[in-house]
Amino acid sequence: MNRCTLMLGVVMGLGACGQTVAPPPPGSRNYYVDGAAGNDAAAGDSAHPFKTIQHAANLVNPGDVVVVRNGLYTGSGSILDIERGGTTGNYVVFRAAVQWGAVLDGGQTSHSQPNGAENGVYLGASFVRVEGFEIRNVWHDGISPSSSASDFQIVGNHIHDIGRYCETSGIGLSGMTFVNDNVVVEQNLLHDIGRDSLGQNGCNPGNDYWQNHDHGIYLSSGTNAVIRNNVFYNITRGWAIQCFPGPLSQTYIANNTFAFPNPHRDGQIIVAATLTTGAIVNNVFYQPQTAGVLFEGATTSNVVVQYNLTMGGTATTGSGAGVTMSHNLDNTDPKLVNAPAFNLQLLAGSPAIDGGVTLSYVTNDFLGVSRPQGSAYDIGAFEFH
Repeated sequence: MNRCTLMLGVVMGLGACGQTVAPPPPGSRNYYVDGAAGNDAAAGDSAHPFKTIQHAANLVNPGDVVVVRNGLYTGSGSILDIERGGTTGNYVVFRAAVQWGAVLDGGQTSHSQPNGAENGVYLGASFVRVEGFEIRNVWHDGISPSSSASDFQIVGNHIHDIGRYCETSGIGLSGMTFVNDNVVVEQNLLHDIGRDSLGQNGCNPGNDYWQNHDHGIYLSSGTNAVIRNNVFYNITRGWAIQCFPGPLSQTYIANNTFAFPNPHRDGQIIVAATLTTGAIVNNVFYQPQTAGVLFEGATTSNVVVQYNLTMGGTATTGSGAGVTMSHNLDNTDPKLVNAPAFNLQLLAGSPAIDGGVTLSYVTNDFLGVSRPQGSAYDIGAFEFH
């Protein structure tokens, strides 16, 4: 079976494992990194890999692919600082050779202050794809961009345990943050993001920032963001996706699965931004606090919320002026395989099967299975097959 697996209470596979990367364009090359057996003075080819990802990042040109072999990769500041990017059609690609086998570990161990790397990956250049890494134990952001860069593809990564300490200021700690145009986030697993809560590991912050400041994905501003086929769970210090303050336009959040609530705030998505043209479609919201999507202080136009399934609430709450809502399944059990063990795939007979709408910008699922398998798209990150 040509796919990778990881034990998270159950065996799960990700479609990106089976995807192939197209050969680089003429004049481009593949670099290889092996943290155990490599040498940064080597040629960087398959037989003579570099030792550090950063060394490869300092050499790449448009169209180059950096293949990172299994191992633990550490650093300070940002574990991987990407300052050389690609061009239209010629992205620079950083790809784990085996999905989640290349681990970017920030080494954050203190629960009282930052003592590890700040970010997992810093996107300081445009036209960059980051694929298949595990990113963990950093104190600020799993993935953080420069505001002057654009055109990112974040695919098939496992991002978790970000900002897990007693941060008392209003700084936000997120799995990913974007203030950029042309962003695609797909087939990622995000969980356990955010600071320690009151009483956790002796934390006494003296404020309520631990209730709502840390998010899975923080969309601050930008045009043309697509967030599809991702899985979020245990985002309890904020929202799985926060849209704030904007402006945002052409924002599409489709076929994701969100599980378990932030017990302190409504919604697993919050829209508190100026948002022009967007869609929240075909998502599963499993046990949110009150509703799947919270509209709060938002200025919206040409936004649709459709074909979502919510267990333990409704699709939306708050003020939704400028939002069209239809075909949402409220207070409906999606019949997941084993939600407490985070196996969020669909059982036979789930109302999410064939319950969605066809979307031109979603052609497969979290596992890489093509959509649809039945008479219509399924709702959520997993297509039943």
